[in-house]
Amino acid sequence: MQKSVANAVREVKEALAVEDLTNCKKLIGYKQAYRLRIGNLRAFFILWVEGNTICFEYLVSRGEAYSKKILGQLKKKD
Repeated sequence: MQKSVANAVREVKEALAVEDLTNCKKLIGYKQAYRLRIGNLRAFFILWVEGNTICFEYLVSRGEAYSKKILGQLKKKD
C-alpha cells in the first residue's frame, strides 16, 4: 500500500492539470476539494489554483472516507 500511495503522490506532482490524474474526482458541493482513489484508500485534497498547490488533507480507508465527520472537516477547509 505504501508503494501505491507513493506512486499516487508522484503522479500528482507530475500532472499538468487535475484532469490528468487517474481515479480523481471533484467532490460535489465543494469548491476546491477532490478525491483520489488509491486501492482501498481515499485521499482527499484541496487544490489551491493561485499557487498551483495541492494540500492533502486526509488519507483514509474507503469505509470511513465518506463519513459525516471527514466530509464535515473537509467542508470547513474548502
